[in-house]
Amino acid sequence: GDQTSHKGRVMQIGNHSIGPGHPVYIIAEASGNHCQDFTTARMLIEAAAGAKANAVKFQTFMAEEIAVDIPILTGYDAAHDAWVVRMGVTTLHQLYAKGGLPRAWHKELKHIAEDVGLHFLSTPFSLDAARFLVEDIGVPALKIASGDLTFMPLLEYAASTGLPLLVSTGMATLKEISLVMNGVLEDALLGLRLCFLHCTSSYPLTPSAANLRAFMTIRQEVLWCVGYSDHTTDPEIIPALAVALGAVVYEKHLRLDNAHGSPDAGHSLTPAQFRR
Repeated sequence: GDQTSHKGRVMQIGNHSIGPGHPVYIIAEASGNHCQDFTTARMLIEAAAGAKANAVKFQTFMAEEIAVDIPILTGYDAAHDAWVVRMGVTTLHQLYAKGGLPRAWHKELKHIAEDVGLHFLSTPFSLDAARFLVEDIGVPALKIASGDLTFMPLLEYAASTGLPLLVSTGMATLKEISLVMNGVLEDALLGLRLCFLHCTSSYPLTPSAANLRAFMTIRQEVLWCVGYSDHTTDPEIIPALAVALGAVVYEKHLRLDNAHGSPDAGHSLTPAQFRR
């Protein structure tokens, strides 16, 4: 796809125009770096604003929605095993209990984000969470995680909202992306409300595995709106290359300087790194 022929095509999130010829829309992914502490969540929002992001994003789920109480698989990767020990968890349920943003905090944190000039976004990991974000919180866009690219009930609801949709592609095949784009999300695509975010599902991601040429492949299908959900800890080269290759949305994890107890600290940038 030749981006120069699509400069007039933009997606709107609030007052931000997103597409070729417009500034990149930067999302600070707070993920589980709030460590289930409201003050830390507020400080992450303030750090995102200070780092010049356009949006701050959390994740809306409860552990019992997405993780059964089974042991975490170990013994195949020494770094992973060390991380599990640092987290002090032995089951998937214990691990995911550290990550989701409590629903009671969403409204106040949205007000805090808007007060510092940021969009408040969150990824729903269930249909109920998506309805909560749209109907109770009033998010300006929906982010769909890579693991839900083929979860049709969630995609159908997301498409029905009329909101802009940011959909990550980690571990998806091109056939899956095409089926979703030309099926349940076709109206969103035609209505300039859909942006796929290239993503490699590795945490942290080595720059050599970033596979940025996937932008070329996705752009041949989507043509005008592709972004990058980046799990590297590189604050310079990978972001520059991704934008040069056509990323119009950029998502990267943000942590506070002292967030070493967070499950996502290892693939997150400090505020100073994020600003770079």
